[in-house]
Amino acid sequence: MKAFLGISFVLTFVIFLQFTSLTVWESISVAFSVYFLFSFLNNLGNKIVVMDLAIIMAAMTCLVVTIIFYHVYPKENALARLWVKYMFVSSDEYFSFVTPAIAAMALGLRIRIGKQSSLNKNPKLYIDNMKKVLEKKSSLGLALIMVGLISGILDFLSPKSLQQVFYLLDHLTFVGVFYVLYSPNKYKRIITPLVIALMVGQSLATGMFGDMVFMLACTVVLILLGRNIKFYIKLVITVIGLYIVLLLQSVKSDYRKKVWAEQGGADVSYYFELVGDRISNPSNMFDPEKSFFMAVRMNQGWLVGTTMYKVPSQFDFAYGETIWQSVAAAIVPRFLWPDKPEAGGLANLKRFWGYEIKGYSMNIGPLGEAYANFDVVGGIIFMFFYGAFFNFIIYQILKFAEKRPTIILWIPFMFFYAIGVETDLLTTMGSLIKALIFTWVIFRAFRIAFRIDL
Repeated sequence: MKAFLGISFVLTFVIFLQFTSLTVWESISVAFSVYFLFSFLNNLGNKIVVMDLAIIMAAMTCLVVTIIFYHVYPKENALARLWVKYMFVSSDEYFSFVTPAIAAMALGLRIRIGKQSSLNKNPKLYIDNMKKVLEKKSSLGLALIMVGLISGILDFLSPKSLQQVFYLLDHLTFVGVFYVLYSPNKYKRIITPLVIALMVGQSLATGMFGDMVFMLACTVVLILLGRNIKFYIKLVITVIGLYIVLLLQSVKSDYRKKVWAEQGGADVSYYFELVGDRISNPSNMFDPEKSFFMAVRMNQGWLVGTTMYKVPSQFDFAYGETIWQSVAAAIVPRFLWPDKPEAGGLANLKRFWGYEIKGYSMNIGPLGEAYANFDVVGGIIFMFFYGAFFNFIIYQILKFAEKRPTIILWIPFMFFYAIGVETDLLTTMGSLIKALIFTWVIFRAFRIAFRIDL
């Protein structure tokens, strides 16, 4: 397979360089994106590949979509100029940092740590061990789902100080589904679709589809774990998944305008009317003018490129300042540090752009923060250690799985924000640490209160 991956990289690079208008760095970026995708598909079913989704997202939103902006939506494009969404730095300057940085992150995520190769070698062992544990606990997943559903209701009624706790408890619904899938529960064929339908309904009501897409992707990853699926079948599944994501992105803006502006809640008929329109009229999804705003939402590279434009010409490099603040803020609770930085990108945009945003969210992401702290070479090196950090956490989880096999089912919950390239380090680090602590608390609570080992 290594030979196939190498050939696919070289072949993609040569084709795009010779037969398109892409530059050398852009052709390398496309070749890396194909390589990352094929590598992910090869590992799918054979390894725990949840964090590989981070590589795919980075390649999609910071390489592929950004190339589109250099060629379809440059500064000369009327829409890009009107909305100031063109790239501010040259293509070579941008991709000579971002492409090696993503490759470095991928290397950090995949480098062998300790005896990790043996831990992750035969995923079927994890599946068999999980099934043994859940063999006499068929109702355990349903109990977690009920806790999650009740917490979701209480989340709307709870004071702000407790909303984070109920938010985490709410996501036990998804963990419970994974428990149901691997348990002998005779109603699993009913429970799983119902929870998925509930998740879809929640997304339609709020206009927020990120949770649903991530959880469905993780469900596919866990379902295929330990199964011998042919490569072309996994490729077809992935292509269908990417098309669905594009479909969701293309209707999201129009749907949100109706749901949020009119405040009338979910409108299922209108949503499917939009989806049907995109399917029957593909031009509405792929026409450059009609798909501009969809492309803008998917182009994380614009935020990274703008950071490269402003630092150091307008704002100084941070030299690790925001990194250490993020690590400290992720560990120290707010009551001990009342004015610690807020997650969500506000602090970074003010520090590196001079922007103070209100009422909406923008974030330069780990790649932007890596550059803004350490410049090009230092940023690439940092992204390697960034990937290695999550790699180490997964290694520890796999070791713990030898004693508690079901901890594998909690990986999507723990890494919910970690796979994102559009969130800041404070969000990714903080959410992971909180999720790890929360998981430990839930395991202990069930053991003490119900004498049940999750």
